[in-house]
Amino acid sequence: MASLREFKIKSAKTPSNKKGIRQINHTKTSSSPAKNRWLGPHAPLFKTLAIKGISMFIYAPELDRYVDQRRQKVIDNNYESIERIRALAGVFNDKPLVKELTLNIVDSLERCFKEILSKPDSTLSFISNLRFLFETCITSRILISEDSFKYKLRFSIFKHQLEKSQSLSKYSSIDKKRLDRLASKEKDLQQNSLDLEALQKENSHIDGLYDDLDKEISIFLDMAEYNGAELHKTYIESFLSQHKKREQKIAEEWAEVKKMLLGSEEANRIFDFKRQESRIEKELKDSRTWNKKAKDVGLSEMYDFIYDYTSSLLHSTSYSLLVPNKLEEAEESMIIGLATRITNDALSNLCKFADIPNMKVITV
Repeated sequence: MASLREFKIKSAKTPSNKKGIRQINHTKTSSSPAKNRWLGPHAPLFKTLAIKGISMFIYAPELDRYVDQRRQKVIDNNYESIERIRALAGVFNDKPLVKELTLNIVDSLERCFKEILSKPDSTLSFISNLRFLFETCITSRILISEDSFKYKLRFSIFKHQLEKSQSLSKYSSIDKKRLDRLASKEKDLQQNSLDLEALQKENSHIDGLYDDLDKEISIFLDMAEYNGAELHKTYIESFLSQHKKREQKIAEEWAEVKKMLLGSEEANRIFDFKRQESRIEKELKDSRTWNKKAKDVGLSEMYDFIYDYTSSLLHSTSYSLLVPNKLEEAEESMIIGLATRITNDALSNLCKFADIPNMKVITV
């Protein structure tokens, strides 16, 4: 039976390649002498790996080393850019909104980039970080192409916070109904008998109810057996009461932000608020999908590849379940190379967004 991962070896004997992949001729190469020293006698031999539907290449050790050194230059450049952004954010562009977004985005980029470079054992960590980096790269491109986007990005957080909170509150009613049913069954089982054997049987049945509850897919029921159904419902209600206060606080903060936006000359120049708070949410709404955003900034083809590739592994499908999910070395190398380039692009965009010049930062 053929393996789900197929390997084949191919010799690059001709300089032509219909797929656009540069091949190296063993006897005659157009590469410069400086690059030839890396090729070695086995340079024309490379392996094409059909891994998860992707053709990738493993070169001779000398070429691997050459590629690694080229990539390392970009990695080093990325870390220099991160240091420069942190040091100079807010210096050449003193707008608080620009500085806040720049510093938060650079933190996210560094965190995900470092995680990928560490070659985590978890395939999901590799894949999810790659996808997050790519989406952040899309975001960084939109920030420099659309003046309005910095407002949409920053202030959509209030909507997200309220939606998450309301979703949790809505779900709580399901767990409370479970507790109502359990309390009713528990009451039916209680006979107030003085007979020891009857009491033991009663407690055994009640314990069984709580054991079954422990297996339910739920959020709020971890301490239900310890507290008892009736008492545990009061804890959920207390939590929801505090949660409502938090929602109210978020709503009050959002109201203050809307007043600030109505008083902002730049915001009123970019958006058609007409000095009306009721228009702010509509004007700040960005309903574009990631696919549409990627297309708007010239990354449509890369979006198709990354989303097809990552979705096949992130979601529980026949593909992710049946194909061994441990990444091959060549696949890891492809992800690291792609992540390095994506991070570089995003950092360059952040420098443009925050008006940060290309200058060396020396830490004393």
